[in-house]
Amino acid sequence: MKKILCLFMLCANTAYAVNFDIYQSDYKPLNLAMLVDVAPEYDDDEALFYQVVTHDLASSQSFKVQNPIGFLAEPSESFVQVTYDDWRIIATDTLVLCRLRRGEDQWVLDVQVHEPFQKKMLAEKHFQVTGNALRSLAHQVSNLIYQVVLKIPGHFSSHVIYVTQHGDKSDLVYMDQDGANQQVIGRNFTLLLSPDWSPDGRYIALNTYVGNRPRLEFFDLKTGKRDVFGHFKGLNSTPEYSPDGKSVAATLSKSGNADIYIYNIQHRTWRQLTQSRALDTTPTWSPDGKWIAFASSRAGSPEIFRIPVKGGKVERVSLEGKYNTSPVWSPKGDRIAFITKKDWSFALATARMDGTGLRYLATGDAIESPAWSPNGQMILYAAEDHGVRRIYRVPSWGGTPVAITPVGQDASDPSWSN
Repeated sequence: MKKILCLFMLCANTAYAVNFDIYQSDYKPLNLAMLVDVAPEYDDDEALFYQVVTHDLASSQSFKVQNPIGFLAEPSESFVQVTYDDWRIIATDTLVLCRLRRGEDQWVLDVQVHEPFQKKMLAEKHFQVTGNALRSLAHQVSNLIYQVVLKIPGHFSSHVIYVTQHGDKSDLVYMDQDGANQQVIGRNFTLLLSPDWSPDGRYIALNTYVGNRPRLEFFDLKTGKRDVFGHFKGLNSTPEYSPDGKSVAATLSKSGNADIYIYNIQHRTWRQLTQSRALDTTPTWSPDGKWIAFASSRAGSPEIFRIPVKGGKVERVSLEGKYNTSPVWSPKGDRIAFITKKDWSFALATARMDGTGLRYLATGDAIESPAWSPNGQMILYAAEDHGVRRIYRVPSWGGTPVAITPVGQDASDPSWSN
């Protein structure tokens, strides 16, 4: 039990919590207990595995990891026979039992997920992965637990790209969704903004600069090649892939005014979607690919509107406030995340597509660039921390914002993989 307690304490100190004025949900996290049975010579590997799984689930804020000091059972005993009453006594909602073994250049894992109060096993699964894939295996286990308990696909094997600024140069950085395994995948851009991941995960659409002139590029993650697809006079900004990956919506001002355009990747052609004397910018696609929402000054101040992709009548989405911008459509299509103002601060909020159900998730200095997780349960955004931007995540239903990029690294413009 002492070893398990040390693992619990290690996991509890892996995130950076910050205080924001947030929407408080009535949701009560589920108590989760986890036991790992492993040979003594692999204690360090067990520590990593336990840390990653429990950190994944705790960071979702849907689970509360229980302190092992109160457990009444040992890992090896529990995997043979579960005594549900031992777990009901300490109010365990979800019990996870793992038997981890090291084979020849591989890890072999058996997992059971139990619901003590219903006295039943929810899932049992066998895993085999290569010897250097233990962290990836842990994320797969987190996905399994999240799926069988909450009936929602997990997002723990996904990845994030974002922009870092150093001096007068920008880098494109790749990392796991929990902030681990950071890698610079594109270096020394003059300026880099609004990266967006293609649905197949191979390409990034970018807003870059050559000198003082903006342009739009595709960045091939496999080959490192860059292909310019927008280099017009004026604005070339805020690209976003369509759900089928065949088109990109972006903001161009080549006709003298900022409007929304759609680029056909196969035919390499542009089509103008909006036509207004106002400024139309930051397009975002609906999950079915039939609508585009965008921010516009056509109401006098920045507000959110939507328009059919085929063209047609523009409809207003945002109903409250006098400043609403940077919309991002949720994966389910039922809500939209955006940046607004609350009192005298910027705020991250979501609302239904008819403008109702406004929910504030975070307030702070210079909040920007919201991005949904693939399952719609979390939102990333950038905000200033003592004058330096960091990437934060917060549950889309309301919770505590947590920073996932290091202190001192200027980080912005996150994009989440599918």
